[in-house]
Amino acid sequence: MTPTPVHIQRILCPTDFSEFSALALRHALALTRKFSARLKVVHVVPQVLPARDSVFLATTWFNMTPEMRRFAEEEMHRFLAPVREARVDHEVEVREGESWREIVASAEEMSADLVVLGTHGRSGLEHLFLGSVTERLIPRLSCPVLTVGHEEGRTWEAPGLVTRILCATDFSPTSVEALDFSVALAKANQAEVTLLNVIESVPERGEPAYFSVPELAPLRQEHERIARERLQAAAAAAGASESGVSITTRAVVGRAYKEILKIAAEERADLIVIGAQGHGPLEHLLFGSNALHVIRRATCPVLTYRPLRIKERSKSDRPVGLTLAPPVERNKSLEKQP
Repeated sequence: MTPTPVHIQRILCPTDFSEFSALALRHALALTRKFSARLKVVHVVPQVLPARDSVFLATTWFNMTPEMRRFAEEEMHRFLAPVREARVDHEVEVREGESWREIVASAEEMSADLVVLGTHGRSGLEHLFLGSVTERLIPRLSCPVLTVGHEEGRTWEAPGLVTRILCATDFSPTSVEALDFSVALAKANQAEVTLLNVIESVPERGEPAYFSVPELAPLRQEHERIARERLQAAAAAAGASESGVSITTRAVVGRAYKEILKIAAEERADLIVIGAQGHGPLEHLLFGSNALHVIRRATCPVLTYRPLRIKERSKSDRPVGLTLAPPVERNKSLEKQP
């Protein structure tokens, strides 16, 4: 079975002009160029506005003033310098309201194939992007979400966009699709994939239950044997051999987020991919504290995969090939040309 090619035609990159947003823009820009996609950068002016030089809230408002809009335009113009330099077709939008609601609305309006955002906000307002916004966005967006946080000097620029992908699976239908996406992305970038299953049903050494379960070693071995067989079957079903993508399978016992972070660090992964709707341990991983552990601590981007609920698009939309996407209407564009 040959993996379905990755089609990324529309990328949304929310920004609060922070350092983490700049990192997210770098990855969004690299993906835009790789897939000749259309890039939209959106900034949401929150209804509670922080002071420019303070982490404390300065004022509460419900209508954007001309001064606020000018400041947002100036910040956006500065922020988009790398995009202008790369001569990438892009659209710019400034909205006002509750951040996560406006980002979801913007993604739906453009039928985004991918949302790329930083995990932290500027100054002391990290909760605007990590926590309240990210937690709400991941289960509500109808497309994959790429979160970009702390990194160790990695870049997705030439010659390689992504070379090592870690895909965590719990064998759910969405995890299967996440693996298909990982294989297709690996094929497009001549990358390698590690397919990981974390077994959490067996107590770890040191836990009270560890000493109360008789014959624990055989139990662990049996769980690992079953997981390895399922991993091999999943890799075969994803068409790894037909596509020429190298997939290494690993089954480990432990806490899901700890093992994902550990193995991603060991293998110097450029990307962690996890299905957004799983069952068992990974369901908690994506919608609880484990998700935030991975996103906060990963030293590479994390892609939370969700099957696209594709809306009907205009017949004028052409398939995106290897050339720059055509200009888009800028009804709400605030971009100033130099």
